[in-house]
Parts: sequence; C-alpha cells; structure tokens
Amino acid sequence: MTTSRNHMQADIRHIPGLRRLDPLDRTVVALTLAVWAMHYVMRTMLSLMPGDTWIEPGSLMARTVASSIGFALCLGIHALLKKVGSDHPWRLLGYTVALSFPASVLLTWMGEYVFRYFTNYYVMYPGRWMSFWELSETYKAYQWNFFAWAALYAAARNNAEVRRRDQQLADANSAAQQAQLLALRLQINPHFLFNTLNTLAGLIVLGRTTESEKMVLSLSRFLRYTLARTPSQLTTLADEIGMLRQYLEIEAARFSDRLKVTWDVPTECMQAMVPSLVLLPLVENALKYGLGGSERPVEIVIGARHENGQLLLSVEDDGGSAHGQGNGGLGIGLSNARQRLDALYGDDAHLDSGPLDNGWRSVIRVPWQEDQVLEPAA
Repeated sequence: MTTSRNHMQADIRHIPGLRRLDPLDRTVVALTLAVWAMHYVMRTMLSLMPGDTWIEPGSLMARTVASSIGFALCLGIHALLKKVGSDHPWRLLGYTVALSFPASVLLTWMGEYVFRYFTNYYVMYPGRWMSFWELSETYKAYQWNFFAWAALYAAARNNAEVRRRDQQLADANSAAQQAQLLALRLQINPHFLFNTLNTLAGLIVLGRTTESEKMVLSLSRFLRYTLARTPSQLTTLADEIGMLRQYLEIEAARFSDRLKVTWDVPTECMQAMVPSLVLLPLVENALKYGLGGSERPVEIVIGARHENGQLLLSVEDDGGSAHGQGNGGLGIGLSNARQRLDALYGDDAHLDSGPLDNGWRSVIRVPWQEDQVLEPAA
C-alpha cells in the first residue's frame, strides 16, 4: 500500500505545472486524486452488483465528470482553508467537515444534471428525476467520500505543520550555532592582533625593518586564511599546520629565541579534515601560560595521530604546570575550543587538558573524516 502511494506521488510530480506547487499543495493534490479515484472505482464496481457484465460508456463518462467536480471542490476547500490559516488539527477538521456539507449538496445537484446529459437513465426512469430518494442516496455516497477526504486532509495538514515547525526549529538552532561559532572565532583575532601590532610597533621603533616586513607578510597570510574560513568549515590538517606556522613565526618575533616549536605530525594525518583554527586556542594557551610565565626557553610540541577512527591533535609545552591557575585550567582559549567542538560535533569530540610533570598538555579528539562539509551538531 505504501509503495503504491509512493509511486503515485512520484508520478504526480511529473504532471506539468505541479512542480511549481509547494509540498503541501502537492500532497493535497495527490491525496484528493487518490480519494476520488477510489470513489470512482467503488461506484463502478457497485454498478455491477445486480449482475450486469457490461457498463454503459455514458455512465462511465458521467461518473468521471462527477468525480472530477468532486476533486475540484476539495481543492477549492483546501484553497479556502489556506487563506483562513488555521493549523490546529481539530479546528481544521471541523472547518473541513463543515465545508464538506455544502460541497456534497452542490455535487449531488450537479451530478444529477451530468447523468441526465451523458446517459438515458432519466429517460428510462423519469419519475426518479430530482426525487427525494434519488438525491438522498446520491448525497450520502458523496458525503461519506467528503468525510473520508476531510479526515485525511486534516491529518496531512497537521503533519505538514509539524514538519514545518521542526524545520523552523532546526533552522533556528543552526543559525544560533553558526552565530555562536562566529562569536567564538572573533574572540581569537582581537587578542592576537593587539599583541602583534604592539610587537610590530616595537620593531619599527628599533629600526628592525627586515623583521618588520617579514612579520607584516606573515600577518597578511594568517589573516587571509582566517577570514576566508566560515566558522563551521573544515580544512585539511595540512592547511591548519600551514596557518600555525605563519602564526608562530609572528609570535617568534615577540619571544625572540626563547620559543622552540617541534612538529610531530605524520604524513598520513595531513589530509585529515579538522575545524578551521581548532588548534590556535591551544597554541595561544601554551604561549600565554607556558612561555609567557617563564624566563627560560620553552619547547612547544604540536602532534597528531590516527587512532581507532579518531584524529588526535595535541599541543604540549614544558613551561611549567601553572596553566590557567586559579580557574581550573579553563581559560578563555580552552573554553573557546571546547565550545566550538561541542557546537560542531556534539558528544563525538573531546578536549582534555591537564598538567604534566613539568608542563601542560591539551589533546583534541575528533572523528576521522575526509569530507569537507560539516553541519553543526543538533
């Protein structure tokens, strides 16, 4: 039964002009066509019950025209109810049933003239023309058909309304998550820009032109990368590493020779997909607490590996274990990264951060994937 309905709806979509209708209108057309087609078939089968084995062509034509009028009346009710705009299921059912009574009366009256035009039935039985018994029997048949259509129509409208509200809610959630991701990403750039511009100003004052030009170029490449990415966009780890190299070249000018960076990223991981700027808050955290809180040289190790269907990204430093002291290690950088991962992956991604014997280590776990499209987690 479900397969037949699906095939019928698929065929209806190919009717010229029907594609321009909205999904609800297409559903109503398919539903109405099915109801009146069933009515046509049942009335035709009932005409054979007395034992006739032949059906008069005029009767078939009259029944076709009458069913077409019923089809048109149902669509008229639908058009009227769309203007009313009632989406409460029981109220909608009440309106539909109420409108079905005059529609049945009108179809009964028109049907009499249709059968008189296409058949000789009322020539053979002139006493039945517009007789109360004849009209009442015809009216009951049409009214029950309208009742069936009204119930199915109200159910279809209610289902469409539920789906519309679900889609609106999903769109609203998606928009909110996109806005959240954008806000989180914008937290990164101002802090970094202020530090960079201050360092650049210092280099200019000292007359270190070559280093100033190099920093400006690195800053330009870094900003081009960050501004070209949408908050939920994925990028290859290779691109992310390239962005971090530009970033760390800029920071190296601030910390002179006290910063050492080690890259432990296997070639097989370079094509894995990661959220853009996902490692930047972790590296910023290492610079702020590891290098910024120490007078000695500090090494930052940036690593990656493929493990059990996940990509593990790590940022480790040996600058002491006082990261985020006083706030449980949940500084702005780490909190930012956690919120981004939660918005993008939900429970499928994790960020673990904690002290080592003489340093700090943060590890991000995300699903291993190569597709470039990622929708925010519902």
